[in-house]
Amino acid sequence: MFKEEFSMAIRQLRLKKLRSLLILLGIAIGVASVVAVVSFGEGLRINAVEEIQKSRDLTLIDVSPGLKDDGLTLISESKVEELKEYGKLVCPYVKDAYVSPSGSYFDLFGVQEDYSTANELELAGGGWFDSGQNQIVFGSDLWGKLEKLDGAKIGTPITAKLRLYGDDGRPVDKEVSFTPVGYLKPTGNEIDNEAFVRLEPAKELSKKDYYDGALVKVESSSLVSDTRRQIEKLGLTTSSAQDEIDSVNRIMNGVTLVLVFFSSITLLVGGLMVINTMVVSVYERTRDIGISKALGASESDILRMFLAECLFIGALGGIFGDLFGVLLSTLIDRVGRPLLISRLGIENIGHLTALNSEILVAGFVISLFVSVLSGIYPAWRAAKMDPIKALRHL
Repeated sequence: MFKEEFSMAIRQLRLKKLRSLLILLGIAIGVASVVAVVSFGEGLRINAVEEIQKSRDLTLIDVSPGLKDDGLTLISESKVEELKEYGKLVCPYVKDAYVSPSGSYFDLFGVQEDYSTANELELAGGGWFDSGQNQIVFGSDLWGKLEKLDGAKIGTPITAKLRLYGDDGRPVDKEVSFTPVGYLKPTGNEIDNEAFVRLEPAKELSKKDYYDGALVKVESSSLVSDTRRQIEKLGLTTSSAQDEIDSVNRIMNGVTLVLVFFSSITLLVGGLMVINTMVVSVYERTRDIGISKALGASESDILRMFLAECLFIGALGGIFGDLFGVLLSTLIDRVGRPLLISRLGIENIGHLTALNSEILVAGFVISLFVSVLSGIYPAWRAAKMDPIKALRHL
């Protein structure tokens, strides 16, 4: 049955070759634009996620005080001991804002030695601090800034101000002298603009008996989600690189949907072409429809006959649309990538687009859906035609 209907559909389409070709092009171009746009959005998303993965350790969880109905849950020594049950490495830290004589603000972290191990920090110059008083290590960008503006040098003390608050609530600036002992290699994240001293001196300077946060390092990234849930049960707040990845995914999904919406206009045009062509086809074949119904063809037979044409158009449109989409995606990648490198100086992009089987299958299915949906009304109109009136049609 279906074989016969598809044979009739092919014969009808071959009778109107130019018209059929224009419909196929309309559908194919619409599918190609959607495929190319989605692959472009997917490529941007993958590149953004890869950049986060390069600059972030996916096995690290940043723990901070938690806010509950009954107040703030601070990170005390006892909380740190509890955290050690969930990670292979726990690094508590304190953090304060300092300002250099030139007016450069930076965050100063008081950390233990294993903090550098947890973050896989590497020195570009000098060494890590030892038992010396107020020895300081700078991130790469911060060191470059202080070296230029404040004349910072390894081994030469520099001063910075810490803002504290007295018992009366008034701000008090405390000037502290630090001795630079080293600076780090670039990490590509916020560490490049931070500085580090030993934990105990930092707590004494800021007069804190609690920690501002703690890093918890787990064995693998697959354990991060469960470990975060366990830590949050202690009343603390957690964050990790996965939060940034999730945020990028949400943003790029939204951007892709907007781009798909505008590129779908071409699909709408293709659908209107199918409707117009099928309505004209019904008018041209009115007498043939009347003869078929007079010979015993049912409404469902007529309906299937016209929908078979739409299905065939949709299938061919989907195939050619996917082929054109692959070519368009390749063109975007070949032209757009060098443009980004030359104009924006972005050199670490592998591919600007990312095609996969899901995108191509979706393009094919969309083509079928648009074609069949567009052909429903003309097919229904043909099926409901009065055979007597149809036979009188000249």
